[in-house]
Amino acid sequence: MYFLEIKKEHKDFLGSIRHWDNLKLAFETDTIWIKDFSLEQINSAEMLQIPYKVVYELKENLLFEKDKLLPSKKLPSGLLWSPILRSLPVSLPKFNHNYFGIDQKLEIGLKPSEDIKEAFAMLVNFDELKLYIESAPKYRLELLNWVVVKEKILILGNPMLPVKGKTFWFEHNFLIPTGYNFEWFALSKTLQEKINPSEENIIIWNMDNSYSEIPKETIKQLSISSFRLTFS
Repeated sequence: MYFLEIKKEHKDFLGSIRHWDNLKLAFETDTIWIKDFSLEQINSAEMLQIPYKVVYELKENLLFEKDKLLPSKKLPSGLLWSPILRSLPVSLPKFNHNYFGIDQKLEIGLKPSEDIKEAFAMLVNFDELKLYIESAPKYRLELLNWVVVKEKILILGNPMLPVKGKTFWFEHNFLIPTGYNFEWFALSKTLQEKINPSEENIIIWNMDNSYSEIPKETIKQLSISSFRLTFS
């Protein structure tokens, strides 16, 4: 049997597993205990996204940290267990500049992702795109949109053009470098609601954790004529 231990001050991070109605929860002073996880749940992405937790396996009434050989402690006695849905009214953490958190701060960063999905956007150099677009057939461009981003050009949509550039995935109005995702991706929707509540922008998230806002109204259909008019 598996148990999760987390301080009450970090209870907001349990929002990603609150819907698992098989779980039972108990309070102990400043600590929350959760039990009845399946093996699949213990190894799930939702669990991996919860910071500040400790996961134990119960063996002969002793708690072993997951994948550790020596016991850490005994399970506290007298815990009163109740369904997690009833006992834990969870709200997501508040946003504070580039951090989520309560007493401690959690930096919003990127990490490598094993997800396999199609790229949605590409950031290319002007010369690279100009060389291709001048001779490209109309049908190859008409499904795509574009916008100038600083000194580069962002192309959105599929199928991608056969040009060299930096590609991005698209989720919750974020463009995230392909092969990466937010370290705490369970909070990506909340992050979007905080920095882009009106959803009027597309947010390009960079590897250095800076971001750029692209107003959707500035994005236009890609064509030879629109390209020439912009740079004439």
